[in-house]
Amino acid sequence: MVPPTIDVLWAAGIGYLLGSIPIAWIIVKLWLRIDIRTVGSKNVGGRNVIRAFQAEGKPKGLAYTVGIIEAILDMLKGFFAMWLTIYISFAFGNSDLWVVAFAGPAAILGHNWTIWLWGPGGKGVASTLGSMIFFNPIFLPIWLVLYFILGSAIMYSAITYLVSFVVMGVIFIFWGTYIWTWVSPATGIADLNNPAITGTFGWVAFATMLAITLVVLSRQGENFRKIKTGEAKKMKLWKIFQGKADEALK
Repeated sequence: MVPPTIDVLWAAGIGYLLGSIPIAWIIVKLWLRIDIRTVGSKNVGGRNVIRAFQAEGKPKGLAYTVGIIEAILDMLKGFFAMWLTIYISFAFGNSDLWVVAFAGPAAILGHNWTIWLWGPGGKGVASTLGSMIFFNPIFLPIWLVLYFILGSAIMYSAITYLVSFVVMGVIFIFWGTYIWTWVSPATGIADLNNPAITGTFGWVAFATMLAITLVVLSRQGENFRKIKTGEAKKMKLWKIFQGKADEALK
């Protein structure tokens, strides 16, 4: 594996700034005229958007729709941070795969600790899923199945997230994740009009996922404290199939 270049520095900066955009805060502020950090879990993420809308008496269907849209936008932050940095690196002929290992975790770091709000943001789960999709879209359904299996056994969301992300990182090593780049197969020179699949990430993908897991861990302190004191509520994921998502994901 080729060692990283100095490109990783600007890649981390781009990732952090994109990840820092507090989408949940913006949506709730514009729509409900309140600060999402004063509602529910005070978390700047999709699940708390749902709580904010419900607290304001909005229909349940609307609350979940807006919450899902917000989560998708958070996923795109993780995806786009990695896509943009690899695009720039290949477009200028540097071809440094390691930029994604810095841009992805930096985007989650920005989401979790956003410069725009000068404090804690979200928990980074949706943005992490966006990073997985960047490597290969099939990783999303794989993670969902893995999360359900692990979550049903562990029953605590904080631990389930961390374990599932580490397992996904190990899967990345052996799967052979691919990337769309803009390099001409004939000349090896960046060609923005000739996309071609080239190379595999392997250990770069694993390093990315490991770093992301550590960043996600930085926002789980309160959850672990509740687990230790017995305050944490256990998930009952099987209730999703009974149409009781609120109870399943507590």
